[in-house]
Amino acid sequence: MKTPDLYIAGLGVYVPPVMDARKAVELGLYDAEDHEHHGWTGTAVAGDMTAPDMAVQAARQARERAGTHPHDLALHIHACLYRQGPGAWSAQHYILRHLTDRDIPAYRIEQGCNGLIGSIELAACYLQAVPERKAALVTGADNVGAPGFNRWASLDNGVLGDGASAVVLTKEPGFARVLSVVSGSTAEVEEHFRDEEFPPVTVPGGGAVDENRSAAERVQDEAVSEAVGRQAELRTELALRAMAEADLDVSEITRVAHIFTGRKSHLRSILDPVGLSIDQGLLEFGRKVGHMTVNDQVVGLAHLVETRAVSAGDHVLIMAHGGGVSVTCAVIRVEYIPRWADGGDRTG
Repeated sequence: MKTPDLYIAGLGVYVPPVMDARKAVELGLYDAEDHEHHGWTGTAVAGDMTAPDMAVQAARQARERAGTHPHDLALHIHACLYRQGPGAWSAQHYILRHLTDRDIPAYRIEQGCNGLIGSIELAACYLQAVPERKAALVTGADNVGAPGFNRWASLDNGVLGDGASAVVLTKEPGFARVLSVVSGSTAEVEEHFRDEEFPPVTVPGGGAVDENRSAAERVQDEAVSEAVGRQAELRTELALRAMAEADLDVSEITRVAHIFTGRKSHLRSILDPVGLSIDQGLLEFGRKVGHMTVNDQVVGLAHLVETRAVSAGDHVLIMAHGGGVSVTCAVIRVEYIPRWADGGDRTG
C-alpha cells in the first residue's frame, strides 16, 4: 500500500560483541568446511543479556534519535523468533514499561524473520486509522543462546546472531519517508516447514529447539525446495509492487536492506530477480554479525545511515521474508542525513 505522510523519525540498534568465526572453528562449534563455504566471518553473541533488555536499549536509542516524547507513542509492536523469557509472559509490555507510562496497546508478532518489517505495515495502518495518533514504536530482539543450541550449526546456509533493533514511525516529517509497504504469504506451503505432525499439547515455552536435525532434513526435502522457491517468487513480486506503488523504477533504487547472508550466490538469488546487484546490498556487513533473525533489515538500514552510505534523495528497498511463508517489502526515501549519523550534523 502507499503510505502517505509516514516517516521514520529514529532508528535504534543493539548489536552485542562479535565472536570471530575462526574462533568458533577452533572451539569446535563451527565446521571448518562450512566456514570456508558460507563466507561468514563472525556473529554477534549477547551472552546472558535477555532479548527484551536488548530491545529496551534499541528502543531508547531510536526514541532519543527521533526526539519523540514518550506520550506521543500510540502503539508498540514487538517482533521475535525465539523465546523471550518465562512461558506465557508478556515481553512486549516489559519493553513498553521501560519506555512510557501511557496505557497504549502493545502486541507481539511472530512471523519468522519477517516479524519486524511486517509490523511496519500494521503500525502504518494503525496510525492512519485515527488522525490523533502521532507515532508508533516497532521493536525486534532475539537471543538464541539457549543451552544445547549451537548458533553456528543451526542453519543450512548460515549462523545466527543476537541483537535488537527499533523503529519510530511518525506522521510528522522524519529523516526518511516510507513510500510504500506491501505484505503477503504463501500459506499453501506451511506444511513443508513442519518437522512432524502436531505434537501433544505441552506447556508453553518448553526446551531448546533442535534446529540441526530439521535443517538437514529440509535440505534433502524436494518439497521444501519448491516451497522456498514459491516464497522467492512472492518476494520478487512484492518488491516490484512496492516500487510501483512508490512510483519508482528499479533504476531509482540506491541500496537494499535484506536478510543477512554470507554467500554471494544467496544474495544474488534475492536481488537478481528484482534487477538489482549484490553491490547494492549489505553482504560484507552482514557477514560480520550473523543472521540476526527479525533485525537484519533495520540493523542494515541503520548501518547505511550511520556510515553515510546513503544520501538525501536516495531510495532504499527493504526485502524481508520469514518462516517460509511470510514476506514484506517496502521502499523508503532518505529525506536528509540525521545528526546521529557518523561524521556530522543534519544535512539536506
